[in-house]
Amino acid sequence: MEKKKIIFVLPMLNGGGAERVAVNYMRQLDLIKYELYVIVFQESNEIVDLLPKCKLINLNTKSTKNSLFELIKAIKNITPDIVYTTHSRVATLLMLVKPFVKKFYHIARMQNTPTLEKKYDNYGVIHRILYSLGFKSANIVIAQTQEMKEDAIKVFGLNEKTIKVMNNPLDKIYINQSISNSINPFEKDKISAVVSGRLKKEKAFDLVLKSMNIILKDYPNFILHILGYNEGEKDNLIQLTKDLGIENSVIFHDYISNPYSYYVNCDLFILSSYKEGFPNVMLENYYLNTPIVATKCVPIVEQLIINEQNGYVCEINDLNCLTQSILNCIKNISRNLISNKEYSGSNLEDLIKEL
Repeated sequence: MEKKKIIFVLPMLNGGGAERVAVNYMRQLDLIKYELYVIVFQESNEIVDLLPKCKLINLNTKSTKNSLFELIKAIKNITPDIVYTTHSRVATLLMLVKPFVKKFYHIARMQNTPTLEKKYDNYGVIHRILYSLGFKSANIVIAQTQEMKEDAIKVFGLNEKTIKVMNNPLDKIYINQSISNSINPFEKDKISAVVSGRLKKEKAFDLVLKSMNIILKDYPNFILHILGYNEGEKDNLIQLTKDLGIENSVIFHDYISNPYSYYVNCDLFILSSYKEGFPNVMLENYYLNTPIVATKCVPIVEQLIINEQNGYVCEINDLNCLTQSILNCIKNISRNLISNKEYSGSNLEDLIKEL
């Protein structure tokens, strides 16, 4: 039986949520049936070790807008059956590629709810039109939630029949393997909180830092661990810790290949974002029964987090609410008392079988 060729087109392999989802989808696929390729626009190897057997192609074009001709050349050489994309701009780029290559099936995953993406990424009418055309050109569009699907129909004018709702996958086997031999990275006499994600404004890590002045008055042994690679905010966050006088209570870890040793051993996890598509880090902590404080950045938060049971939910960009929720979580919730419901994520191979 001839293998189907599948290309995953990603800007880079930098450990972000969209990239981790793509890798999880790859790991679901039967390599007896599929031949996998990963095309990136620039080198970034944070999660390259997580890839299943595949051919990795670096176009070395540094950005999406400079990648058109190199991407056409690469796709011509591979002649794929399926191409998977996971960013709005990459879906649009693939629309421009199609006239120059052999026909393939395009699966385009949406990264964020279009309304929130427009609000916080500050893109205008031209970007909205281009993104709309990119997704309309795809055979199937993956929306992470029902709310995202409805918003895409409203904002981009997409055909409801082309949109498939697929909650993000969760690689439980890999997580369990990662924690099986992990060492507790925290000091025993500290209250250890974790935030995780790209260091950029939309994650609102600055709000967590501002909450610490009050938290440290009640819990002077409170330590915040920030896991994530820099996307422009690290220097600002470091300066803020100095301005607030809390630099001895905050530890920056940059990117960590195995964050699960932190998730499974911390006292609480904090999701402070303004916007998320489907927060993988919250989902992973939910699976590990970690107490969670999360903002209402996406509807799935309120579906998984129940106040006073497994964490607390607070309003977006509300410092008082976030601070009180963290204090309540420290006081009232222990990991040992949490037994979260089973979460079943999506499987890309199930979608491919339907094509």
